[in-house]
Amino acid sequence: MEYLLIFLVVILTSTGQVLQKLGADRGLKNATTFSQVISALFQWEIILAVICLASAVIIWLMVLYMMDVSKAFPFISLGFVVVLFTARFYLHEAIPWTRWLGVIFIVAGISLLTQT
Repeated sequence: MEYLLIFLVVILTSTGQVLQKLGADRGLKNATTFSQVISALFQWEIILAVICLASAVIIWLMVLYMMDVSKAFPFISLGFVVVLFTARFYLHEAIPWTRWLGVIFIVAGISLLTQT
């Protein structure tokens, strides 16, 4: 159950990050005044991102109640993997080979942690 909740936290935080990117791209594209920047905070993408991130915090608190933080926290790094794949295949960003190598290290590290 704990790992399912951790997976949900990773998905929610990753989704929140991508939504922030989409909202910033749309809301700040032509923003030149302070009021335009403030109104960008109310883009639907930003509002949904805040909901995702707040939900992730609530679920994360449940995870921390159920297991040691030293075991649970490293799994949060899987968010880097999810965001990288989303950035590449959904946002069509160019990803240098060094980031792909970093993903391999993250996955290897998480694999080691699950052995303990």
